[in-house]
Amino acid sequence: MGSIWLPAVCAAALALGSGCSESARGDAGQGLDAGLDGDDRLFVPEGLPNSNQNGQDVGLALVAFTLVPGANGPSFYAAVQNVWSTPLCEAGMMIDFYDTTGALVGSGASVLQSGRFYQLTDGSGAIIPCLEPGQIAMTGETGLPETIAIDQLGSLQHLFPSFNVEVTPVGGLTVTGLEAITSGPGTAYTGTVVNDLAATLNDPSVTVFAVNRVGRPLGMATASTALALPPGGTWTFQTDAVDDPGVDQVAFATGTLP
Repeated sequence: MGSIWLPAVCAAALALGSGCSESARGDAGQGLDAGLDGDDRLFVPEGLPNSNQNGQDVGLALVAFTLVPGANGPSFYAAVQNVWSTPLCEAGMMIDFYDTTGALVGSGASVLQSGRFYQLTDGSGAIIPCLEPGQIAMTGETGLPETIAIDQLGSLQHLFPSFNVEVTPVGGLTVTGLEAITSGPGTAYTGTVVNDLAATLNDPSVTVFAVNRVGRPLGMATASTALALPPGGTWTFQTDAVDDPGVDQVAFATGTLP
């Protein structure tokens, strides 16, 4: 599994729980351009502002993103870190795209993949996905509205809806034996999902993100199945393909619980 490498200016901000600001990204980008090639960029397109809407979110920080053309419209991928000291649950990402005149030209929403589960302590017994403190989750959305012309964008704005509730960890889903394989003109992935939970997981799925040298997600491949995975059970999968395999991959598995 790959890991996000953060320029010192961003790492220091995250250590303080403040995330990586637009000015910090600019400084970091200058340092990257001075000594590394394009495979080490944390934000693509470079120089495109992507700020939190009115600073409404607390605890989640955007650490890398990719916005590129896709077969059915633009595709967006992001890496997000929980910089709080407590789990943040059922987290997602909402993003708005604005052109150079400031007009809204499209929006998107997706779930942050973490692979970790927690149980509510309110007596309900409900088990929900959460991001552990310090954990980096990933998300992606393809087929965004064609009204989003990447070369005509002026800025992006995002929100990270999540719940900060009392929970206790109950485990997660482990992806083992992850391998990249050639699949037609692209790269697919094989591996095994292991249910480390004490409950049966239904309809398991896995998302594999291809990443560059600093852990920026470049694309995602998915696989799913309609089966009940008992505690300790395994599911061997093969995903669809990505065009750019990068240099590493990160996998997250999920499913539904009774």
